[in-house]
Amino acid sequence: MGDGSSRIYNIISIVFLLLTIGVLAFGVSRYIQGAPQRPAVVVPTLMELPTVTPTFTPSRTLPPTWTLTPTWTNTPTETPTDAPTATPTHTLTMTPTATETPSLTPTPSDTPTITPTPSLEFSPTPLATDTPQPSPFPFALRNNQIAFTSNFANTAGCQWQGFGGVVFDLGGRPFNGVRVHVYDGQTVDLYTASGMNTLYGLGGWEIQVATSINNRTYYVELQSAEGTVISPTVQVTFPGSCDGNLALVHFEQTRPF
Repeated sequence: MGDGSSRIYNIISIVFLLLTIGVLAFGVSRYIQGAPQRPAVVVPTLMELPTVTPTFTPSRTLPPTWTLTPTWTNTPTETPTDAPTATPTHTLTMTPTATETPSLTPTPSDTPTITPTPSLEFSPTPLATDTPQPSPFPFALRNNQIAFTSNFANTAGCQWQGFGGVVFDLGGRPFNGVRVHVYDGQTVDLYTASGMNTLYGLGGWEIQVATSINNRTYYVELQSAEGTVISPTVQVTFPGSCDGNLALVHFEQTRPF
């Protein structure tokens, strides 16, 4: 225990000795280097103000002016004694007299007056218009139009082409039992009666004219039971497409028969 304390004291003593030697060495080195030099102070140069030297401007002196005063000298003139006397002469002056120049005055001539000739006014007479004659048929095409659509009344689809429609009476009600005639003037000449096909409504009818679509022209009309034509003949030309292979033709009654 005693040896340890002595050893610590020895170490501390050595540390302080080394510190003392260091401080002395630092002081000696600073002394050898001398005091630090102070920076030189720069004194500004005084600026000299310029001196103003007065300049002499000579003034211009005008020379004296001389005024001339005219003098009049009387010069005697000689008057001749033997000078002839002038006799005045009377001069006749002719003053022209103004004369009147006759002016030509035009004599007015008779100006013909234009008498307007009465014109004939044409009053157009309205032309007599032809009074439309009543139709000789008691039935007519309804709304004066035909509608093309795709086949919806059977399962044949585009493998079918034909007509369908409805017949109406005077009151707009379905009219059954009227004969429908469809033909083309060549090979097609078919008949049916209104009310035979109710897929088009009450009073409906249908006639097939071909098993494929075409753009041929056909004719449709109504007939009485005795075969008398009771409607205008309607001309129908198909468009030749599957969405127009069914022609809807409706008739309506216009007067009793």
